[in-house]
Amino acid sequence: MTPSKALRDDGRSRPGAEDRPPPVAKPLLFVAWLVPGLGHWLLGKRLRALVFAAVILAAFTTGILLDGELAVPQQNSPLTWFFTFGCLGNGALYLIRLLWANGIDGLFSSAFPYGLSGGGDPVAAGFFYGKAFLYTSGLMNLLVVLDVHDIARGDKS
Repeated sequence: MTPSKALRDDGRSRPGAEDRPPPVAKPLLFVAWLVPGLGHWLLGKRLRALVFAAVILAAFTTGILLDGELAVPQQNSPLTWFFTFGCLGNGALYLIRLLWANGIDGLFSSAFPYGLSGGGDPVAAGFFYGKAFLYTSGLMNLLVVLDVHDIARGDKS
């Protein structure tokens, strides 16, 4: 047995241990999260990149146009952190919308992150639908990042 083979606890080699694909570069995943569709574009999957970018941008824009509110953390409400994580999936879109809603001073205030506003109009007819679109676009982008990871590893074409 060669030293390069991976061993189980009982000393026997694991089947397929040498066939593991190399790890995916973290900057690729970061870029895929930051700009929807860019990860697929960099991997040469141009049509898939355009479709994913269009769907995520359309959902995000629809959420904004329906006066939806981006999730921001609230004190004494731990569930808002989960919703914030979902919205953070939008990458740069989330950051741009927060900047638009709060201004540069709001992002760097002493009340960060609890003093942020997610924008939106709670009395608007489409407020809750808009929130759903914003959450969904963020979660879709996170799934797209996972797809980039699978393609980069060679698990998917």
